[in-house]
Amino acid sequence: MKFKRILLTLFLGIGLIGVSIAGAYDDWTDDVVCMWLDMKPTNEGYKAEVQKRGIGCEGGKAVAGAAQTNKTTSTNKKTTTSNRASSSVDKEITIYDIAFSPKVLEELLKLVVSQTDYDFSKHKLTNNVKDIRCTFTIYRVVYENSELGAIEGWSMAKGGINVQGSDVEFTKGSFWQMGGLSTDPSYLQDEVNIKLTEDGHFVGKMAYFTHTVKEGEVPRNPLYPILTKHKRSKPINLKSIGDSAEIWIDVEDWAGGIMRISRCKYL
Repeated sequence: MKFKRILLTLFLGIGLIGVSIAGAYDDWTDDVVCMWLDMKPTNEGYKAEVQKRGIGCEGGKAVAGAAQTNKTTSTNKKTTTSNRASSSVDKEITIYDIAFSPKVLEELLKLVVSQTDYDFSKHKLTNNVKDIRCTFTIYRVVYENSELGAIEGWSMAKGGINVQGSDVEFTKGSFWQMGGLSTDPSYLQDEVNIKLTEDGHFVGKMAYFTHTVKEGEVPRNPLYPILTKHKRSKPINLKSIGDSAEIWIDVEDWAGGIMRISRCKYL
């Protein structure tokens, strides 16, 4: 996932900045440049080309008396050849803005900017000397018919948790059971940014799948809810590590989740 993000960042940078190398007028004679300038006198490109060539224009024609004149066709050809030869020296870079619709821009930014960025400075994090390993299971909590929420009897995700210092990670082999994109194990590896506070709460952000996707259905992207010190959570008791814990997760108005943690032990 990190490699994909780097590629997507490069793609967005190229898409947002268009680079144009000057030299589009190298094959034009002085008279042609002056003709177009006469028709569009405010065009910055034509004005710049006239200034670069050091010519004067009058009535759509190059006139004598300028630093560089068109005395003969041969002179014109030499001038054109000279300009083409020096174009590699005189190249200019012009940057153009590309306008994206709000929806497209939002999707591009989601691909590039990490969805798990989180500021932990407002929390007091634990700093355990010993590593901790636990098992976890996430269940859906539905609020459609109950203000307190109804915990459904099937698991959305399960596996193991490692805590090193304050860093929380899901062990390899942990998995979502929601189908679709959730079957990619990297979501529980690379798309998690969670830490443990000194009072046993999980804080941070993680990829979270809210809907089951069956084979043939349109895939759903994960959401990235913020894990906070929920008032209904039962935090990990660092003084009695074997006690079970419950981390409540607010996701959407209609449903959230509860992560039940058990069998914790120091390694």
